[in-house]
Amino acid sequence: MNNKTVSAISLVVIVVVLVALHLSRESPPAINLEVPFAGTPAEQWADGGEGIVAPAGDLVFEQVRQALVASRVDLPMLVDHRPEHFLTMIAPQVRDDIARNLPGWATRIRAGTTLLGIKVAGRMTLGEKNGYPDVTTDYVFAYAFRPPDPAKLRDQREMIAVSRHQVSFTVTPDGLWPSGARGFHYSIACGAARDGFLAPLFTEPFEPGAGMVADDRRYFSADEPMPTENTCD
Repeated sequence: MNNKTVSAISLVVIVVVLVALHLSRESPPAINLEVPFAGTPAEQWADGGEGIVAPAGDLVFEQVRQALVASRVDLPMLVDHRPEHFLTMIAPQVRDDIARNLPGWATRIRAGTTLLGIKVAGRMTLGEKNGYPDVTTDYVFAYAFRPPDPAKLRDQREMIAVSRHQVSFTVTPDGLWPSGARGFHYSIACGAARDGFLAPLFTEPFEPGAGMVADDRRYFSADEPMPTENTCD
């Protein structure tokens, strides 16, 4: 497949949102490590890859579903930072470009953190590009991490880092051509993000009271417009 048939990969835009929670001055509630998403907007979402659903028997959607699972959910990518499985799904013509810019196309958690669970919600829609099916995905991924000292946390949401990604894949006989992507991270460690990794807020020093919001549900929703705030500069 040549460049006359499929356009060049769009610039990946990642917006990082670092938001503190409204915290009470009273004694902090007990953190639920057994149910890490308890009381959060992601509590009722599907677990991991079960939240990425392709219509039964639709091979176009299924190819994209597998790519999302491999890039955002599977432990070899998340924990071991091994992208081989994901990259085999990408068309050879653009595979090296994706590998060189992996943080824009895949999620890897920072070494030294412990993942407790993943919740996923969102959708895929079908379009067309240069005569081939083009699938646009819009998913929110919530990653729960084990805190080294749960007693220091004041809210269950402090355990959770959230990533939303809108990614388009053109499905060709050669494989998937990522044709555009943008996204944001919420409640994350900025230093890890700058290095291309995901980590929860509690892993880095944070100035109390900065960036506080009254309601963070929109950051957990794929139905809201993509946020544009960036407080990790």
